[in-house]
Amino acid sequence: MKGIKKIAKKSFVLLAVVFFACEAVFLEDITDSVVVVIAPTDKAQVEEGAVNFIWENILDATSYQLQIAKPTFAQASQIVLDTLITKNSFSHTVKIGMYEWRVKAKNSEYETGYTTQAMEVINADLTNAQVELLTPLDKAISNKISQKLTWKELTSATEYRLQIWQPDDQGTNVKDVIVTDNSFTFDFTEGDFVWKVRPQSASQNGKYSSRSISIDSKKPNTPENIAPANNTSQTETTINFTWKRTNIVGTEEIDSIYVFTDASLATLSFKGIGANKAFTKDSVEKNTYHWYVQSFDKAGNESEKSSTFIVEVK
Repeated sequence: MKGIKKIAKKSFVLLAVVFFACEAVFLEDITDSVVVVIAPTDKAQVEEGAVNFIWENILDATSYQLQIAKPTFAQASQIVLDTLITKNSFSHTVKIGMYEWRVKAKNSEYETGYTTQAMEVINADLTNAQVELLTPLDKAISNKISQKLTWKELTSATEYRLQIWQPDDQGTNVKDVIVTDNSFTFDFTEGDFVWKVRPQSASQNGKYSSRSISIDSKKPNTPENIAPANNTSQTETTINFTWKRTNIVGTEEIDSIYVFTDASLATLSFKGIGANKAFTKDSVEKNTYHWYVQSFDKAGNESEKSSTFIVEVK
């Protein structure tokens, strides 16, 4: 028996060593690694607008710290950007001036040193300039008709041309306007849209930046319970719930069922997502259940709750 215990103890120690050795692999020391910058290169001149910062991936890095200072980090009058990202690229709108930018790689235990580059942002040739759109986010789904469209301003632009198309930029142009501010509020109708903005001056037009948005302001129809019928009882421990509801044209709609064990609907027994206006619950305990259905859509609209039905499992 002592021999067996010794063998078991040695096996446990060996397993522990192997486990922690494997654990160490996941915490790779990247301290001596160097982030190699791809663009903008050191002392590069870039045109005002959205600047794409790109660098090579570091093996075993999980994130990157990107910073931009004006004019330098040693004599910074402003830290323009300080962000943590998981990709090896980032786009940010930078105005005319002298800057330094730097990036370092990180994981949960280690980090590299910063790689620092200088750059000068110069007056843009608007023929290639694009604005950075801010809000709403691309492919946004909203139940709000009124939307404030915003973008970052370009110093070299004196105005912006905004277009709104339905359902896309090959469809119907529902708005075409020149604005001097970097925002515009528009009351949409129901449906899918594309909105696009370009910078302009007296002599030059830039390129359009575009995003899509879907508007659905109508709440789903109220579900109507079908089965089990109200105030019925059954001996089976499987309950098959069904209801009906007419879908509304718009974003995807789902039905949620809520089942309680008290008339005040305070004690939730179970809930679920219906499929084709039905939901099945197996192996329920003997009890009296109160249930209703409520519908939701992707835009955040909610229907009224259905009537509450009662079913007893004996």
